Amino acid sequence: CTGTGYSGGSGQPCGGKYKTCNCATNYTWNGNSCALSCSSSYKYTCTGTGYAGGAGTACGGKYTQCACASGYEWKNGSCQKQILNGAQGDLYYCDGKVVGVKTSGMNFYVAMQDLDNTFWAEANRLCQNYTFCNNAKGTLPSANQLITVSDNKTTINNLLLSNGGTEITEDWYWSSTRENYTNHTYYIVNMSLRNDRDYANYYSYYYVRPVLTSW
Repeated sequence: CTGTGYSGGSGQPCGGKYKTCNCATNYTWNGNSCALSCSSSYKYTCTGTGYAGGAGTACGGKYTQCACASGYEWKNGSCQKQILNGAQGDLYYCDGKVVGVKTSGMNFYVAMQDLDNTFWAEANRLCQNYTFCNNAKGTLPSANQLITVSDNKTTINNLLLSNGGTEITEDWYWSSTRENYTNHTYYIVNMSLRNDRDYANYYSYYYVRPVLTSW
């Protein structure tokens, strides 16, 4: 009653031997020896792409669950490629696809492409109806947000292009910031010039790109 799978003898010994043996966890007495007896839940070898090893104790070299490598998650009995959703640093994901970008210090994400070149009311409607992901809805950016985009345009454009988006257009963009209630004028910001803003009547045509301000 010694060796792997044994936890001692059962009953009184005779000459240092026993009629039967006590078996360790995951071993059972088969009438002659302690044989490995793993439950059916021990079925994963936990090797291959996406695996970081077994989770918990093993039985016969197999585990009840596996630990997954970075970028993978345990799902339906295997380590599967993790599908990202929501804010992940400077990128905002929806079902694994980047749908918004920002730079360090920015508290909003910029959409991957312009929506149109249109008048203010339509620009505002398009942004409010724009969905980044699930319930994450877009808004027409404020004048200050557009100036922030202009200040960080090079970095933002690099992120946009490297993740399947289109660059910020070198032109004027509508903001949600009202300049004059009586004349229905709103601020516009020029992306080709640093910190350059003006205002225009709401029926003028300018570019529009939504931002995500809450998630």
